[in-house]
Amino acid sequence: MTLSKLQNTTIVSTELTHSRIKKLAAKIGVSEDIISRLALGISIREGSVSEKWVPTKINDETISENINSGKSLKGKTLFKNELALWMILLSNVEGKMDSIEAARRKFILHWERGVELITKEDDGEDWIHLIASLYSPQDSQ
Repeated sequence: MTLSKLQNTTIVSTELTHSRIKKLAAKIGVSEDIISRLALGISIREGSVSEKWVPTKINDETISENINSGKSLKGKTLFKNELALWMILLSNVEGKMDSIEAARRKFILHWERGVELITKEDDGEDWIHLIASLYSPQDSQ
């Protein structure tokens, strides 16, 4: 498996995840790729993700009006120069990847699950409170 193929791929989320990424990026005041890297790390920290996992709406959540497709993100943008590190983190929770497509699929699942996990933590408070809640003391127990 050559990492350059994964670096050059484009991953695409669901419309729901795209809407969440936009809302989180606006709230926190960072780019969507930073939200995406944060989400990837949050999900990988949680452990393995099922191939059957799909994002689900939380309460009365709606997709933003201006969203009509999933979020497209190039591997180069998501991983920057750290793809080897991300592959190690992914392999630690998912085991050996047989192909680029298997790794790509797991990255998409973790990306979307991470965005959902962050969205669930958002209690409407300011962004500092949201980020702090992602790294609460209960995580270190």
